[in-house]
Amino acid sequence: MRKSPNTIIESLGTYLPPDTFTTREILDGCKKHIRFPLEKISGIKNRRMAGKEEFSIDLARKAIADCLKNSKHKADDIGALICCNISRVDGLNQLSFEPSTAVRLRKHFGMEKALVFDITNACAGMFTGIHIINNLLATGAIHCGMVVSGEYITHLTQTAQEEITSFMDSRMACLTLGDAGAAVILEKSENEHEGFQKLDLHTFGRYSPYCTAQLSETGRWIMYTDSVNLTDAAIKSGAEHSLASLEKAGWQPNGFEHLILHQTSKLTLNSAKKEINKLLPSPVFDDSNTVNNLEERGNTASTAHFIALADKIRENKIQSGDKIAFGISASGLTVGTALYVLDDLPERMRLNGSAIPEQTSHKLPVEAKPGLPGIRLESVGVLGHEAKNIGSTMELAKQAANRCINTSQYQISDIDLLIYSGVYRENYLMEPAYAALLAGELSMNATLSKPEDQKTLAFDIFNGSVGFLNACHIAQQMLAAGSCSAAMIAAAEHENNTENFPDKLTGLEETGSAVILDLHPEEGKGFSSFHFGYEDEPDHYIGECITRDNLPCLEVSKTADLEAIFIRSVLTTVKALLDSEGITLDQIDLILPPQISSGFITNLSVAMDQPQDKFIDAVDARSDLFSSSVPNALAYALQNGLAQPGSTALIIAVGSGIQTGCALYHF
Repeated sequence: MRKSPNTIIESLGTYLPPDTFTTREILDGCKKHIRFPLEKISGIKNRRMAGKEEFSIDLARKAIADCLKNSKHKADDIGALICCNISRVDGLNQLSFEPSTAVRLRKHFGMEKALVFDITNACAGMFTGIHIINNLLATGAIHCGMVVSGEYITHLTQTAQEEITSFMDSRMACLTLGDAGAAVILEKSENEHEGFQKLDLHTFGRYSPYCTAQLSETGRWIMYTDSVNLTDAAIKSGAEHSLASLEKAGWQPNGFEHLILHQTSKLTLNSAKKEINKLLPSPVFDDSNTVNNLEERGNTASTAHFIALADKIRENKIQSGDKIAFGISASGLTVGTALYVLDDLPERMRLNGSAIPEQTSHKLPVEAKPGLPGIRLESVGVLGHEAKNIGSTMELAKQAANRCINTSQYQISDIDLLIYSGVYRENYLMEPAYAALLAGELSMNATLSKPEDQKTLAFDIFNGSVGFLNACHIAQQMLAAGSCSAAMIAAAEHENNTENFPDKLTGLEETGSAVILDLHPEEGKGFSSFHFGYEDEPDHYIGECITRDNLPCLEVSKTADLEAIFIRSVLTTVKALLDSEGITLDQIDLILPPQISSGFITNLSVAMDQPQDKFIDAVDARSDLFSSSVPNALAYALQNGLAQPGSTALIIAVGSGIQTGCALYHF
């Protein structure tokens, strides 16, 4: 039987801001003198820094432009766009929450066929995005996809310069950061010997507190790192994982040309090489086959592997046909290995777009390909009015997840995919993935273990109130592709302005929710088709954190006619889904609308010309249920006997962007 084609990097684009700063300048800029040989220990001489006119979204945009310049594909060929940067700083003292970066980039480039959302998974973000695209390609949902990251992170350096007290300070790692953008276009290769031969990622949530990026006590963004414990856990697990991946793929430890590890520091790279060599009969890895581009780049977070790959290709040190082992490690703790065989990408990149084949255009479906197995909502856990007494976002998510597990056939250790889709959280924490922290709280395969033991991959989907349905769709694709067997999706929200700006609350309900999805045992049951529609009007609904009176303030602005825009978008997207399935609204037994308010649900029923008793209203005098709308509507339908065996439900989500998601579910 012929092996199915591998996913291949069809194009790689990068962008580096023009301003260069030396490590000496960074140390000299510290408010308190730091006596430490940072350049010698880190191996970093220079790094690029943005923050004047370019920020996260600008770095991503310019990386995409470079990627498209070197590609045979046009922007409107892209079937999915996933944005993966940790930092969401898109302007001076401006942290963006809604709409997602991917939504805004979709509009900028005219990616009219693209399913779009952001994810966060610390420095493993781009590989997590590639893993998702790989599953979408495997199921036939798309023909090509793009993963991009724009990492403006040196604002953390600037905070550290103001606040750091000594070389033992947990904020020292902030002085090693650099800014960059990277983007890849992915498609299936016709040659089974090229592309990704293996890509595995796992999250050990017990170690997620070892590196966090959030607000400091002074109200500025900063990263705290327990470098000793994080490095020890990452190197030990990473070395074992890499060798196990090589063995599974049939690669010998000396059977590839380049080892590209996460570019954090020279000391860490050397320690990782030693750890891997220690597990081998004789040493294999040294400076000749281990890529190190730290000297001129610093640690560029989620873009680091791809900046290193592009640098070495342009330096003519990586050639077509070369085999590469990527060692992945990120706060969370997410570790993994990607084994890759290059096609002629290096030659094409060195031509710098001067010999690109004529650009083509494909008709790319966004929704799941017909014929996928049904995906069941196996268990649902939601919090009611008691959520008001719980407090923290993490505790809300944890209690909802435990309720979900308590009514499930699964144990917590059976969950091998955890996606968190909440948006607003305490202290505006952006690293690690909230899912990784939750995995640690739940003891979900959270500690280092043998390569053959059960593992969990945890990451966040960051896409406003549509994110939960995005997560259901991606879980469907990953379950259908065989990447996981039981997936949990969790969400919770936090009112960030409660303490300092109580007059500027978002109006979102502070609650938590969770569902478990698996393959349905009955054919034709569970989730079938998904469809996502976009109005490409990001300015109608904006959520961002700015500085007001020297304090962080979450500013949410909505256009006056937002409800009408939402309803219009819902009508368009629902029609597209039903037309693709060849059915009408009259054949739908139950409608699970966005749980924004009872008034919105009533107005939507009128606009859809459907009886109101078809619509689930689970708001129950609460505020907008936002990212928990879908699970609350499901729980209400199940608890009140409204979802009968054989009935078909239409699930709808709508949010910033403006974007709408809808799905059919067969009970």
